Amino acid sequence: MDKIDPIYRELQQHIDKSMPVGFPETVSGAELRILQHLFSPDDAKLAMNLGPLPETLKEIHPRVKEIGMTIEELEEKLDSLVMKSIIMGGKLTAGEKGEKRYGLAQWAIGMYEFQVDRLTKEIAEEAQQFKNEAYYKEWFKPDTPAQMRTIPIGRSIPAEHHVSTYDNIKSLIENAEEPLSIHNCVCKQHMDLLDQPCKLTDDQRTCNTFGTLAEVLLDAGLGREVTKKEMLELLQKYEDKGFVLQPENAQNPSYFCACCGCCCSVLQMMKKFPRPAELYTSNYFAVVNPEKCEACEICIDRCQMEALSLVDDVSTVNLDRCIGCGLCVETCSLDAIQLQKKEKVIAPPKDTGELYQKIMVKKMAG
Repeated sequence: MDKIDPIYRELQQHIDKSMPVGFPETVSGAELRILQHLFSPDDAKLAMNLGPLPETLKEIHPRVKEIGMTIEELEEKLDSLVMKSIIMGGKLTAGEKGEKRYGLAQWAIGMYEFQVDRLTKEIAEEAQQFKNEAYYKEWFKPDTPAQMRTIPIGRSIPAEHHVSTYDNIKSLIENAEEPLSIHNCVCKQHMDLLDQPCKLTDDQRTCNTFGTLAEVLLDAGLGREVTKKEMLELLQKYEDKGFVLQPENAQNPSYFCACCGCCCSVLQMMKKFPRPAELYTSNYFAVVNPEKCEACEICIDRCQMEALSLVDDVSTVNLDRCIGCGLCVETCSLDAIQLQKKEKVIAPPKDTGELYQKIMVKKMAG
């Protein structure tokens, strides 16, 4: 794969410019090798005719007439790219009357996550290089909504705090559109392929989806359908293991992930910044009562953001790194740590569409 067809640079630039979250160029060319793994040259040429908003076959076909492709052939080819999970289509983008519509997919959340259960070591290696070299700066941008947010584990929130539904994981599950499903985590598979297995669990089923997204994944043979009661029971296990809860940054999210600092790409990218708390959406932060702390260090071990350390034999919170997940609070038997609500509470966008619209507006504004 030493020689790269110029079509992959064209596709990289097309995705980077068109999508809310771009696909930046790197010095190493990792992004081109990722595309080369996923797209044949003909696939890439066809994807160049797709835009960020899903369109019908009738809208797309005039742009591919020069290829000599009938509308029936176009449909068959686009459906094959949807099956490979490298463009958007199917139930996720269908119109109100169920008509097929197709659009570009961004790298994440998008092509990368949909490689779950078929990710290769070659793609994992290139994805790791891409993430560390350039993508982390694309994912987290100042004054731009993130695709995911952190919410506290339920037992960590003081009873006197009013908790909005979007910050209450149990409420999100109870009010979620059915079906509900659980799936393997592509980040854990990624790190397994790099011989860096998860430090918290051997179980890869830490991704949880609702509604249409769950239906699409189940139709593709990915994951397992669960009841709301089962998902709430799983939630307890996630909290016991020490996972950070990260739903989609929307009031009605289509998914939430149980994330660890050793595997999760989002947490890994966050930790590359000197003050990650400034870039991420969370409405809480941890505070320590030094008079109660006995320096047992359990909270330090639990923290997935390396935000806690001992200073003069007292657990101390680095507020530049604390994302208010509440993991440290739950296991403090002395009640020396509590979550405190921020003065300025940020309500997430209403849904996925509004989230990406806000990201795109920021991108266009420069």
